[in-house]
Amino acid sequence: MNNPLLIGMTCGAVFLLAFLLIEPPGHKNLTANRWLAVFAATLGCAMLEIFLHTLGLQNSQRVLMDMAEVTRFISAPALYLSIVSFVTPAKRFKFLELLHLLPFVIFLLFMMPHMMTGQNMQIAPWAAYVVFKIFFLTLPVQTVVYWTLSFLKLKAHRRNIRKVVSSTGAVDLQWLQNFLWVLAGVIFLWLNLALFEIPVLREITPWLYLLSAYFLSFFALRQGEVYSFSKASRMEIQSLILETPERPVRQQRVNADELEDLKNRLENLMDTKKPYLDSTLSLPLLAEHIGISVHELSYLINEAYKENFFSFVNRYRIEESKRLLLSGAFERLNILGVAYESGFNSKTTFNTTFKKRMGLSPTEFVKAEGNNLQKKD
Repeated sequence: MNNPLLIGMTCGAVFLLAFLLIEPPGHKNLTANRWLAVFAATLGCAMLEIFLHTLGLQNSQRVLMDMAEVTRFISAPALYLSIVSFVTPAKRFKFLELLHLLPFVIFLLFMMPHMMTGQNMQIAPWAAYVVFKIFFLTLPVQTVVYWTLSFLKLKAHRRNIRKVVSSTGAVDLQWLQNFLWVLAGVIFLWLNLALFEIPVLREITPWLYLLSAYFLSFFALRQGEVYSFSKASRMEIQSLILETPERPVRQQRVNADELEDLKNRLENLMDTKKPYLDSTLSLPLLAEHIGISVHELSYLINEAYKENFFSFVNRYRIEESKRLLLSGAFERLNILGVAYESGFNSKTTFNTTFKKRMGLSPTEFVKAEGNNLQKKD
């Protein structure tokens, strides 16, 4: 760990990222990114503490060292609140969320005398031992608990997003889930420094810290808007996201006759206008095409087809791709061209969706159909 250059570079990188995320490009996911900025700033403080200690400045920069120590209790809650904001369509601040910062406030009050005078709080030695032991154990427990909660939130988001979008690649927050795994590695490196002292890991830790900082920076600054809908649509989507088999909130929106009429209108639109060819097609956009509410369209797709929005739209895209694959257009377009012409926004998504529905990859499907034609001849 005796590498102040790498630690200093990491410190500067995450502080710069925190500054940029306060006003992210395009003001995308603003609340979520500001919490992510707080998280990045706490990482910067942690790196600053290591940097000062490596240079032997821990005594002359006592206040900075104490502040860096205190901010560790903000790090995990800030990341969790950032992820909650990313995955919640109509996020509103709740006063109770401040309770996540309670350990930080308590530790700050405890450390205040030392920060101001250099003297610890005057309490009995046994009490001081108990307090520091509690704080020592609270930090790793807090970190593991919030990491787990964050991971579960992102996992649920990747399921829920299929209720409202037809292409998930830009909004599934895979980059943030990947970062959680990187962060899990960083947590292990931190525990190694504190507890295990494995020599090989200790030597490469500065490099891994720097790589993780640039990983987060690269993806955080390239993120797309998760719910790029109007405020009214986000409010409607909110209840759809909250709906689960254990907690259903869907109610009958239309009677049987109206449901049949809406089904006919929807199928006529899909067959004639082919809105599924737009890779950015979303539940609110399709609802606008038909002239019904987001809730009504979601209810229609769930009840009439027993599918979610993602599955419903991509079923049409697969049928379109099958038509193109078996036509002369395939020779001109190739697999990637067929994917784009069918409404998919990537070759990977197309191949995965096609194989899941058809049991064959697009190439295997073309070969199988060609063999069938030869047998008939």
